[in-house]
Amino acid sequence: MMEVRTERGVGATERVRLCLKDLFHHDVVEMIERETRKYSLWDVTSSSDALFDGCWELLWEGFGASGEVERREVIAASVDADPFVPTKDGTFHRYFLLAARDRDGRLLGVRDGSILVNPAYDPSLCVIYLAHIYMRPEARGSVLSYWLRIAPVELATQYLKDLHSRGLFELPAPDQPGRYFGMRMNLAAEMEYYTPEERQSWQRILFYGRGGFDAINPRHFPYRQPDFRDPAVIRETGNRPVPFMVLLRRIGRERQATLPIAEAQAVMNLLYDDFAEHCSEEHLQNSLEVVMDRLERRARRKDFVELLPLPTGPRDIHRFKRLFRYSVYKNYYGDAPDTRDYLRGPIAARLKENRHYLKESLTEIGLELEGRPHWVYGNRQQGFSWEGNPIPETPSDGDEGQQP
Repeated sequence: MMEVRTERGVGATERVRLCLKDLFHHDVVEMIERETRKYSLWDVTSSSDALFDGCWELLWEGFGASGEVERREVIAASVDADPFVPTKDGTFHRYFLLAARDRDGRLLGVRDGSILVNPAYDPSLCVIYLAHIYMRPEARGSVLSYWLRIAPVELATQYLKDLHSRGLFELPAPDQPGRYFGMRMNLAAEMEYYTPEERQSWQRILFYGRGGFDAINPRHFPYRQPDFRDPAVIRETGNRPVPFMVLLRRIGRERQATLPIAEAQAVMNLLYDDFAEHCSEEHLQNSLEVVMDRLERRARRKDFVELLPLPTGPRDIHRFKRLFRYSVYKNYYGDAPDTRDYLRGPIAARLKENRHYLKESLTEIGLELEGRPHWVYGNRQQGFSWEGNPIPETPSDGDEGQQP
């Protein structure tokens, strides 16, 4: 049996933990319904919509300074674009801009991204690109962050149905919406690699780890987010794409440890077809070729790339090791302008002074997480999820450079 934590109260009383396994499924629905009732999500489908400016301002507030969000005119053009006209490469893409509001109509959060399909790449794959999410401080830690992460799946399901009804895309199982019409649905997000000096880096990774996401092994997928700055600025300062890891939640296949190379190639092509709508081809091609060449070399030996499980809490905190920004940049990205500043910055001195710096930083995170006792847990059987499925264990140590 797993350890049952208690908290002493007044006199002889103890705080009681709650097990999700004991809930009836209607209980779960009702709990979520009550928590969600005070919020609403809105799909902004026009740049003339009254919500558009507020959404854009929130995106810029969260990502403008770092150059990780497209310019206002690009976002406006994406919202207004016809989602039933494919790109020159045959990719159908439907941009979405989701606004979260409270009962008083106040804008609390925003999520944007794209729904992407191309039968030439993979006739049964739909990639839902989760580009940005930003919450106002008063809404952080609420149920909204979770709904904004999965709401695009609802939009994607409707979009697939609309494409099929117009004769633009053939669904494998058009009469089975509960199975996403037979499509394999991949939620894809970009994320900074872990570095101890940036608290948000590990907080975000934990958030997505708990949501069923894995990272594509950067050894074979050294991905870069394109430079979204104004073209005039890029011409003046040079192209500066950002090294990120790509996270995937393969809905219904979350426990699979590998990703077929053909699927990895399709994901990369779909993402870059989306970027090609507002980024110069010359600024995209090099980053695209680097990943595709690496996948081609991998294909000579294996037909898959590894998916690295993300940490979810103190028991698997060691998973950060293989996502350590310094090691990943040094081993897989080379001496490029977009990695050089970091590799030669303060982190290099810290590692030289203290070879246990990474280990100590993870110990600190683990202690902080251990200090947050959870009073709701998944299953009384240790090592099992709330559905009763075994949770696979990952070795706590090992050379992160040795991968299949």
